[in-house]
Amino acid sequence: MIDQAAAGLLMTIAETPGGKIAASVLNDFYPRQGKQLMQTNLLAPLGDTFAAPLDLDHGDEPLPLIWSGEHGCFGYYNPAAVWITVPSERLTMFGINMAVLLAHIVKDLDVSGGTGSKSLVDDVLWELGDAKIRNRRQRLPIWFARRLSDRDCWQKVEDLTKRRPHDTIRIIVTSTPYQRLFSDALAGHLIVNLADVITADFGLAIRPEILVARLDGAPVVDVNTPLWLSPDGQQLIFHGRVKMDFKSVPQKRIIATLVQGFYDRKRFRLGELLSSDSAAPKRLADVFGKTRWAELAPYLKSANGLWGFEL
Repeated sequence: MIDQAAAGLLMTIAETPGGKIAASVLNDFYPRQGKQLMQTNLLAPLGDTFAAPLDLDHGDEPLPLIWSGEHGCFGYYNPAAVWITVPSERLTMFGINMAVLLAHIVKDLDVSGGTGSKSLVDDVLWELGDAKIRNRRQRLPIWFARRLSDRDCWQKVEDLTKRRPHDTIRIIVTSTPYQRLFSDALAGHLIVNLADVITADFGLAIRPEILVARLDGAPVVDVNTPLWLSPDGQQLIFHGRVKMDFKSVPQKRIIATLVQGFYDRKRFRLGELLSSDSAAPKRLADVFGKTRWAELAPYLKSANGLWGFEL
């Protein structure tokens, strides 16, 4: 168990390029939080955990270090079984133990999909499994991502979501605060900051009831953006004021494509939006119906045969 301050420090470290922090910084500025993170194995020394002995009885051979909960530090036992503390400044860097962190995150969720997490994008994105969420018929896939404020990291995650589409909402939990996300548009995905779905009493574990509230419509995005689509693809909001609801699978698929295209500055030919089934509608107006099309038409335009939102 760690407290809120230690959890906050861990999320800050997760947003650094290497997911690491200098031992001297922990020692000088975050001794209490650092101790908690080391005791729970959420932080561990990077590289080989060896240090030169501090007493002559061990000779000159480097010794493997261990964490002592009793002494609250790293060190080793000398031949006389006396504990020898190694000062933290001699341990250059600490890094996040991602396997331990990801196990903590989902420990209170009913997750299937094998044992442990799986790396999808090296050092950026991990697959945690499929979670059974209350009142949802299907299990929902959960990923964890870090550094989504960075253009390259965001692009890698976005590219993978396009290569691996899913027929349900995919939940992406991230260490990146919402206001720092590179973009808030990722069609078909609920992006939620880990700090928003945990509580101080439960360390780093996602609280299922909070996640349900997010899925059931408590917005985690700023709806005052020009164009916002709910993670389930059912509600579209223009300029934070005009709301439209979509229920059919073809409608939601087309809208999700157009919303993503809006943020990617991409337009689409009619054939890219409509089904290739010979019995399927041949016009967007036929897919959405007279009433809904009349509402969409002021925002959805064709230019040189390419369709896109114009706001």
